[in-house]
Amino acid sequence: MTGALVSASTGAMGSLLGKLGAMLTDEYKMLKNVRGDIRFLKDELEVMNAFLMKMSDVEEPDEPTKLRVTAVREMSYKIEDNIDKFMVLVDRESCSPEAHGIRKLIDKCNSLLPDVKTRHKIAKEVKDIKNQLKEVSDRFLRYKTDEPSSMPAKDKVDPRLRAVWRDATELVGIDGPRDELVKWLNEKEGESLRSVSIVGYGGLGKTTLATQIRANLGAGATFECGAFVSISRKPDMKAILRSILSQITKQDNAYSGLDDIQLLMDKIREFLQDRRYFIIIDDIWEPGTWETLKCAFVKNTCGSRIMITTRIVDVAKFCSPSNKDLVYEMKPLSEADSKKLFFKRIFGCEESCPDKLKEASKDILKKCHGLPLAINAISSLLATTTETKEEWDRVRHSIRSSKAKSDIIETMNYILSLSYFDLPHHLRSCILYLALFPEDELIERKRLVRRWISEGFIHGESEQDLMKLGEEYFHELVNRSLIQPEGIGYDGKVEYCRVHDTILDFLIAKSSQENLCTVLKKQCKPDGIVRRISLMGTEDEEILEQLDLSHARSIGAFGDIKRLPPLGKSKSLRVLDLQCCYELQNHHIKDIERLYQLRHLDIYGTGITELPKQIGELQYLETLITSYDLCELPESTSRLRRLARLFVGSGCKLPDGLGNLINLQELQCIDALKHVEELGKLTNLRKLEISWRTDGIEGNKLVQSKEKLVSALCKLDKCGLCSLSIDYYLGKKDEEGPFLPALGCIHEVSVYGQDIFWISRWLPSLPNLQKLYFDDPKKIEQQDIEMIGLIPNLLELSLPLYRIDYTQGLIIRCKGFQQLQSFVVYFSRMGDLMFEPGAMPRLKKLTLLSFTGKPKSDAGDFDFGIQYLSSLAHLSVELSCVGSRAAEVKAAEDAFKSMAEANPNRPTLMMTRDFPQEVLQDEQIDMAGSGTINKIISTTFVPVSSRAEDVHTYASLFFRHSISGTTQEKEEAA
Repeated sequence: MTGALVSASTGAMGSLLGKLGAMLTDEYKMLKNVRGDIRFLKDELEVMNAFLMKMSDVEEPDEPTKLRVTAVREMSYKIEDNIDKFMVLVDRESCSPEAHGIRKLIDKCNSLLPDVKTRHKIAKEVKDIKNQLKEVSDRFLRYKTDEPSSMPAKDKVDPRLRAVWRDATELVGIDGPRDELVKWLNEKEGESLRSVSIVGYGGLGKTTLATQIRANLGAGATFECGAFVSISRKPDMKAILRSILSQITKQDNAYSGLDDIQLLMDKIREFLQDRRYFIIIDDIWEPGTWETLKCAFVKNTCGSRIMITTRIVDVAKFCSPSNKDLVYEMKPLSEADSKKLFFKRIFGCEESCPDKLKEASKDILKKCHGLPLAINAISSLLATTTETKEEWDRVRHSIRSSKAKSDIIETMNYILSLSYFDLPHHLRSCILYLALFPEDELIERKRLVRRWISEGFIHGESEQDLMKLGEEYFHELVNRSLIQPEGIGYDGKVEYCRVHDTILDFLIAKSSQENLCTVLKKQCKPDGIVRRISLMGTEDEEILEQLDLSHARSIGAFGDIKRLPPLGKSKSLRVLDLQCCYELQNHHIKDIERLYQLRHLDIYGTGITELPKQIGELQYLETLITSYDLCELPESTSRLRRLARLFVGSGCKLPDGLGNLINLQELQCIDALKHVEELGKLTNLRKLEISWRTDGIEGNKLVQSKEKLVSALCKLDKCGLCSLSIDYYLGKKDEEGPFLPALGCIHEVSVYGQDIFWISRWLPSLPNLQKLYFDDPKKIEQQDIEMIGLIPNLLELSLPLYRIDYTQGLIIRCKGFQQLQSFVVYFSRMGDLMFEPGAMPRLKKLTLLSFTGKPKSDAGDFDFGIQYLSSLAHLSVELSCVGSRAAEVKAAEDAFKSMAEANPNRPTLMMTRDFPQEVLQDEQIDMAGSGTINKIISTTFVPVSSRAEDVHTYASLFFRHSISGTTQEKEEAA
C-alpha cells in the first residue's frame, strides 16, 4: 500500500514512484529520448524511499539524520510537482477522445510542433532533476560520519510510572470511577476469572485509576497476591513474565536469570493455581500481547480478577470478551473537577486565585478539556512562574509554542507520541492532516475522507472503493482513541469527530516538523515551503498577501472568512475546500480553471452562484461539491472525465452530455425527469440520489419519461448501483401509485407531501429499503403504519405526527418493524403514539422531538410503552418549553427518567429543552389561561411547512403580543 501513497513519513515518494513507472510505459512513447534518465530517477528514488521508511520509525533521530530526511522528502515533492506538470502537458496535447479517422489525423498533425517543444522541455527538466538528486546525495556523502541513527538513549524513566506512586491526596475526580470498579471487582457471583478493560486516550488517567484500585483492594486484603506491569509498544515478554512472577511470589531477584518463556509461564500458573489473584496489565497496544500473557493466568474459581488498560477500543473488547467481563470507558474530568485539580496544584484552592488571573485560568482550562495530563502539565508550569497577569497571558497564548516547553510538557508529548508511532504509516498522514482544522471543529467523516483521497493518502487495490477504505481509516483512528467520536449511529458508525486540544497541539507540532501542514500564526510569516494551509479569517492581511502558495497542495478556509489569497499561481493545488464560508462570492474563485492539478473543490454553504465556464479544463478533478445557490453547471463540466463524486442541489440545471462522465461513482441530487436520457450511461455509479417531481409535465411526455427512467434505473441496478436514494415530491399526478419496480438498489426514500396512502402500499415490496423519512404528511392511518412495518429490512424511520388530527393515536404493534434500529418521531401531544409489548424488538435508538404534552396528574400519564422496547440503548427527548410552566417541563423530565429506568435494558437518556426562554410565567398564565398556546397553534396563520419547533415559536410570539402588545403589534405577530 505504501508504494502509491503520499505520506507524512516519505513525502510524495510513494506516488512519485508509481508515476515514474507509468512514464516508462507505452502511453508515454513521446518521452523515449529521456527514458534512460527516468529509469535512473526511479532506481535512485526507490533507494531513497527505503531510507525514509526506515527513518520514519526512529522516534528521536540525530540532527544529521533529520537534515537528510528533510532534504530527501522535500526533493520528492519537488520532483512530483514537475512530473505532474509533464503529465498535464502530455494529456492536454494528446488528441481528444471524440476525434476519429481524418479528424484525428488532422489533430495529430496540428499538435506536432508543440509536441516536439514539450519533449525538449521534459528532457531538460528531467536532466535538471537528475543533477539535483546527485547533488543531494553527494552533499551527504561529503559530510557522512556514521550511518543515520537515533539520538543516544537517555536515562529517562517512563513518565507513566509516576502515576503508580502518586499520592492519593493529589488526585481529583477519581473517587467515582474507582468505587464503581472496586465494587464490580469484589462481586462474588460465579467466582470465575473475570476481567475489566479500561479504555481511553493518552493522558486521561487510566494508569492512575488502575493504581488507586489496586491500593484500595490491597487495603481490604481481598486478594492473596497480585502484580502490576506496564507494557511498551514493543514488549519484552520475558521481562514482563519475570516481573509478574517476582511480584506474585514476592521474590525480587529470584528469577532474573530465567529466560525460557514457557518455563516462566508454567511457574506463574503453578503459583496461581489455588490462589485469588489480581493482575494489572497497563497500556496494552495489540491483541497478540494479551494472547500470549493470558496463557500464564489460571482460570480458577477463587474469584481472581485481571485489569487491562489500553488506548484502543478493539483491544479492550478483545481482552474482556465475555458478558461477565467489563469494558470501562474513561471520561474527561468534569468542569468542577478540572478547576479543583488546576487550582489545587497552583494555589491550594480556587478561592486563593487572584481575580486578575481568573480570565486566563478559564481560557487555559477550556483548552485542557478535562484531560488530567494537560491540566497537571500546564498547572505545574504556571506554579513555577510569577503570578502576574502578563506572565499568565503569555503562557495562555504560547501553550502550543516552544516558549511553553518544560519537562512536564515534554512528558505530555512523549505519552501522545507513543500513540502516534504505533500507527501504520498511512494512518500517520491521515491523523496529522487534522492539524488543518480549527480548535473544537466538528469534522464530518465524509468530508475528511474525500480530502484524504484527493491528497493521495488513501490507495486501494484495483477498483476498490476508496470512500469505504477511507472510512475504515477514520474508524480506526476512533478505535485508537486519537479522535473523539460525535454523532454515533445505532450501527456504531461515527458521523463526526473532534480533536482534543492537547492532541491537536501535538499534531500541529508534529505536522510542522514533517512539513505536512502549515498553521499560520498572528503577525508571523511561515518558514519554508507551504504544502498545506488553512485560513481561519484571523490572518494578518499583509502576511496573506505575501504568502507563497505556488507549492501548496491544499487550501482550506473556515468561518466568516471574507478574502482568499490569489489562487492563479497555486499550480500544485489538489484540494480547495471552502465549505460553509458564506461570505465568499464568485470573484473569490476566479482563475480556478488554471489549477490543472485540482482534485477536490468544495463550495458548499458559500455565496458562490457561478462556476467558471472553463471548469472543464480541470481534467484531474475527482470531487465537486457545489452550493445550493448554484443554479447551473457550465457546459464544459461534461468534459471532466475523472470526476468521481458530484454533489449539486436538486434545482441545479446540469449540462447536456452528463453521460460523458463515465467515471462518476456518486451523484447527488438530480431531477430524474430532466436528465433521464443521460442517467443510463453512467454505468459506474455506485451511489445515486434523485428527486421525483411531476410539476409542469403533462400527458404522454410524463408517461414516456417514466418509462425511460425505469429503463435507466434497471440498467444501473444491473451494472452494480449499490445505493439509490429517492426524494418523492407527491402531487396530484402521482395518485395512481408508484411506477418504479422493486429494485434491489433502493436503500433510502424520502416522501414530501400530504397523502402517503398510495406510497405506503409500494414500500413493503422494496427488499433492501433501509431508510425511510416522511415530511409533513397530512394524514397517517393505522393501516399506513402497519404497511410500513412490513418493509423487510427497514433500519431507520422518521415520522412527523405533530400536524395530524387523530380520533385515537397510532399503535406500534409487535408484528411489524422487526429490523428497525432507529426511530425518530416528531409529535406534540399525549396519545399520539403507543408501543405494544414486543414492538420493535431490535430498536436501539428512539428520538422524541418537539414533545409538549403535559401529564394529567402524575408521571403515569406519560406512559408510551417505552418499557416494552427490549433492545433500546439510547433515548433522546426534546421537550418544547413553549406554552408550558417550569413545573410542567420538570414533571415531563422526571417522567421520562422513570420510563428509561423502567426499561429492563436501562437505556441512556439524553434530554434537551427547546426554547427554554419561552417557559410561561405564572402571571402570564393567569392573564391568558393555560389553553391559549394550543388554541393559537391550531389557527391558520402558522406556515403550513413549519416544523414543530417553528410552530411553537410563532405561537409563543403571538401569545406574548396578545397579552401585552397593541392591536397593530398583534396583527404583525399574526
